[in-house]
Amino acid sequence: MSCPPLAPALSLKRSALYWPLLACGLALMVAFLLPYHIHPLRVFYHDAAAVIGLLLCLAGLMRVATPRLRLPGVALAPLAVMALILLQYALGLIPIAADIVLPLMYLLLCAVALCVGAQLTVEHEQAVCLLLAPVFLLAGSISVCMQYTQMLGVTAAPWVMSMAHSSQINLRPYANVAQPNQLALLLCFALAGLAFLFEQARVGRRAAVALVLLLLSGLVLTQSRIGWIIVPAFAACLWRPVAGQRRCSVLTLAALCLFYGLLVTLLPLINQLAGLAGGSVTEHIGGRSERLSLWGQAWHIAAAHPWLGAGWFGFGTEQVKVAADLMTGTYAEHAHNLILNLAAELGWPAAALLCAALVYWLRQTCFSAPLSAGARMALMCLVAALVHSMVEFPLWYAYVLIPVALLMGMLHQRRWPSRGRRVATCWVHAAVALACLVLVGVCWDYQRVVAGFRVLRWDASPAGISNPALVAPRYTLFPQYFAYFKLMQMPLHADMAAADIAYFEYWTPRFGFVHILNKLAEVYVLNGQPQAALRMMQTLQRLHPDAYPEYFDYWRAQARVDTRYAVVLHGMPLRSAP
Repeated sequence: MSCPPLAPALSLKRSALYWPLLACGLALMVAFLLPYHIHPLRVFYHDAAAVIGLLLCLAGLMRVATPRLRLPGVALAPLAVMALILLQYALGLIPIAADIVLPLMYLLLCAVALCVGAQLTVEHEQAVCLLLAPVFLLAGSISVCMQYTQMLGVTAAPWVMSMAHSSQINLRPYANVAQPNQLALLLCFALAGLAFLFEQARVGRRAAVALVLLLLSGLVLTQSRIGWIIVPAFAACLWRPVAGQRRCSVLTLAALCLFYGLLVTLLPLINQLAGLAGGSVTEHIGGRSERLSLWGQAWHIAAAHPWLGAGWFGFGTEQVKVAADLMTGTYAEHAHNLILNLAAELGWPAAALLCAALVYWLRQTCFSAPLSAGARMALMCLVAALVHSMVEFPLWYAYVLIPVALLMGMLHQRRWPSRGRRVATCWVHAAVALACLVLVGVCWDYQRVVAGFRVLRWDASPAGISNPALVAPRYTLFPQYFAYFKLMQMPLHADMAAADIAYFEYWTPRFGFVHILNKLAEVYVLNGQPQAALRMMQTLQRLHPDAYPEYFDYWRAQARVDTRYAVVLHGMPLRSAP
């Protein structure tokens, strides 16, 4: 049974909400299903689609809604983080201003989404859920079909991303989301949306069961362990019935949980039948987790910068600085844990205050307020996002952050109704138009970065001869990437200018990639700094253990013809170092 259109669910007076909701919903669908992930910001266009949807919804909402703008109290959280980031920049904790431009935009958009969620709730209590539930369910169901297409090796380009097949390497179908854990979160959102539509009698029982089985099978194929927590948590959320709503029986919930557990257990056999490799439950539990090393590094960084943190987006840079002194792990720009990431980049006081405020807010909005089908859907989505945030960073993506913020705005308005402030519609439309122009400018600027990476990848020009696409323009929001292009082109030799060495030292921590770390090590070894070169190679081994043997072999070959390399090689970690 298909989901009915949104308009009949609204009264005739409010049916004009249909178009803002439809525009936002279609944009979010594009964000979830777009198959193009382009380096370096692989979800840039997906996030842009979500932002367009939010802006269209806001513009349309102000045309049909009561001309009052509501700023829910929870919106003070992203605004406070913005203020703290600006303070960090003023104090010199953030050396590269360009690294905070997009985060500031995202935080501002989060506050806008909270306002839109509250405003939609004033116009219709279930509007946010009527927007998101069909989007989540449709995007999730289509994504599972894409997973099976990838798993069976069926080519469906350009509509579905291709996936290599191997019986030796563990490959996880990712649909067009391109990241299995992110896909798992989308499928959990889809389960929450399906529960809402079922309780609202918008999906029949048989169709609901079939869709749950489909979504659970896709969740298992992602091999994401967040489902092991989220699925039982969802069952617990649905245990308590909502007055006047269709109920999910306890027996059905238990049977679905058992079905999910059975599929997880049988996954190795399923993969074997499909000619793919896949680990068992025991292997997933007992395997080495790179996240543990990231969490240890985050704790170390937070301990070294306890009050104001290392600066927003500073985790990756600090990681390069301290990795040589810590256990082997992996390079990442985020701590893969929301609390530790906030502590490392904002400091413990801000992290503790934000977490305490969130706990209080969740208690007030989800447990102290009257329960409804919409509130339960929002709670389920928040549970999924928070569980995922303990092992990754989903809220750093606008196409996740915006839906979550819409739901939070809805919950806040239900718990603390606000009359809002009267505002002229023309001002809101002008702000939306300005935001659209900014978005166009950012997209155009980002295209120059993409073009630069393409040239860098395919251009065979000698090092030091700059292609115009690799030269930093006078005005750009992404100067760091053009600095990266310059790093890649700068030739290495003895007696380098002090300014060139300083340039390498300044930008290398920002890009902790294996080839950049090796390049700085060679700068040091060729310019009489063997101890600095040794430490950089130790950092390389700690952050890139899988690639280290290749670079060890390179240094060993260089050591045979250059004693400067031999001196450093003598102190480097063994080729087989764990």
